[in-house]
Amino acid sequence: MADKPVLRRPGGRTARTRESVLRAAADVLLTEGYEQLSFARVAAAAEVAETTVYRRWPSRARLAADALTELAGAENPVPDTGTLESDLRAFLAQIVELVARPEVLRVLRTVVSLAAEDDEVARAKEAFWAGRFAGGAAIVERAVARGELPADSDPYEVIEDLAALVYFRLLVTGRPLDGRVVDRSVARVLSRHA
Repeated sequence: MADKPVLRRPGGRTARTRESVLRAAADVLLTEGYEQLSFARVAAAAEVAETTVYRRWPSRARLAADALTELAGAENPVPDTGTLESDLRAFLAQIVELVARPEVLRVLRTVVSLAAEDDEVARAKEAFWAGRFAGGAAIVERAVARGELPADSDPYEVIEDLAALVYFRLLVTGRPLDGRVVDRSVARVLSRHA
């Protein structure tokens, strides 16, 4: 008699635990800052054992990166409007709306400054951006398929060009993030890449 295959439900307790921990970590990050993020505090807020958090995340920095990636993915889904221009506009408008929140801005500034001194934070920051660029790559791939961009378009460069002005203003000059920033950034990408 052959063994029956074990059927596993997608999601389940593991997915719920991960979601609960990441939500708790994002809450601590956004309300109290990176300095207050600890496995004990997150485990208590998520109502899980501290060892559950330790087993899944090797460091506080990685936990923060995953929590922010989850937050950005939930609040900034990659748009699919049918045209490159409207996808870019929607994607960047979402980014501007998210990073304009004072609590998000505080976390971003903290991570940028810590990454210069802490290798683990730097690796977590790189993982966060890799995930965000991978999501944005879908915009470029669809535009290539529709013939709106050349076949050799580099998704990383397109998304980097799109977001550069926003993050420059946010982290360097402090100038306002308004609709003109979105218009200017989208126009630059279209003139440079399309």
